[in-house]
Amino acid sequence: MDLLARLRELRAKLVARELDAFVAIQNARYLSGTTAASAVIVSMQEPTLLCKRLEFDRAKRESVIKNIRAYFPRRVPLRRGERMYFGEFWQLLAKHLRELNAQKVGYDGLGWEMLQKLRNAYKVDYRELPELIAEMRKIKSKQEISCLRRAARLAAEGMARVAELIGEGRSELEIAAEAEYTMRRKGSEGTLFSTIVASGENSWLPHATVTRRRFRRGELIVVDLGAIYRGYASDMARTFSLTPTRKQLKLLNVAKRAQEAAIKRVRDGAEAASVDRAARGVIRCAGYEKFCLHRTGHGMGLEIHEAPSLAPGSEDILREGMVLTVEPGIYVPKIGGARFEDVVLVTEESCELLTG
Repeated sequence: MDLLARLRELRAKLVARELDAFVAIQNARYLSGTTAASAVIVSMQEPTLLCKRLEFDRAKRESVIKNIRAYFPRRVPLRRGERMYFGEFWQLLAKHLRELNAQKVGYDGLGWEMLQKLRNAYKVDYRELPELIAEMRKIKSKQEISCLRRAARLAAEGMARVAELIGEGRSELEIAAEAEYTMRRKGSEGTLFSTIVASGENSWLPHATVTRRRFRRGELIVVDLGAIYRGYASDMARTFSLTPTRKQLKLLNVAKRAQEAAIKRVRDGAEAASVDRAARGVIRCAGYEKFCLHRTGHGMGLEIHEAPSLAPGSEDILREGMVLTVEPGIYVPKIGGARFEDVVLVTEESCELLTG
């Protein structure tokens, strides 16, 4: 689904919900194609992009939306031909909604303070409806899948470099830097989360921060990294070992089998909760259930965490075209942490491994 198709689909949803307009802030990039957008307003008229003055030129260059309105909080000299709204973002938003004569307005994340200001400035019916776009974002278009596949390959290249360097005396900081440098050099635009390199006692912290700690014999090392390609993210984790103990080898084996069991359940029509149960079943049978601290996976796209959620109690149903992570983890104090994570594309009969 290209950007214009997204705008058309959202407009159809407005008709079905009897809404006059929708204000997208959290999903502004998804609808506009640029991070320069502060908001996108979709109505039965031409869509409008609101942006800060400093982002106006970039918005014009990057977005398919041609109606762009910039704002600046105070009066300043303007360049030749430059048009500007002097005021705050919420004031311009209220002005534009009034111009549209929108009486029923949906939105995806205005925040309490901004919503109150907006209501005071333009008193109409505001409805928080983030699910309108969240549902659209679950199924990836061919173009999105292409970007996600490339981002996954970049992550795999970063992890391959990590595997070459792991050894006694190396530091967490050194490995993280090398991984990020490799991904950047190959074409990554950066990272959506801080690279995790967690060794020894740090490895049983699911979201450990990188330290100067150096690797030692008898330790497990969890590495979790991701790349970005054209805004789309990847997420990959591996656990390395330096002369592991028998208990550590068992832990690694269980974590791998849990991920394999979960991946086997991924297909069009599968319940997301059943994928989580498959991983937890392996972990529970091995006696590690209380050390399984997070969900088995999540969707991804422009953000690192999107729907669906592979978690207990999830009501999501997997559909062909979804892209998600499968990453059961086990974190046992005094022994170590173990997590293997891959990005998969849901297909009709199974899934395609993108980070393999």
